[in-house]
Amino acid sequence: MNNSEGPSHGRERRQDIRHSCSKFTEIFVQGRGYLGCIKNESIGGIFIETNGSFSVGQQVSVVYTSAVGLDQNKTGKIVVINPKGVGVKFHWPGYNR
Repeated sequence: MNNSEGPSHGRERRQDIRHSCSKFTEIFVQGRGYLGCIKNESIGGIFIETNGSFSVGQQVSVVYTSAVGLDQNKTGKIVVINPKGVGVKFHWPGYNR
């Protein structure tokens, strides 16, 4: 993250290392599905470029394929919203649920 991208001004707030990627995904919020693209991921969460009306704290389910080809179905909550998409923190980092 560079200084112009957010309020942290270059100071990383995450506990886990993020990896850039470009993976298609489905995100389910309150029973409704949205398509998106994961732009970065870590063991603790992901950032998804997507369109929709979301709120911080909403519970989500995310379905995608990992970098090693494993199907992932993880749950979490929305912790960041910006004009490009949403940041999701997983409930059980590193595990499928």
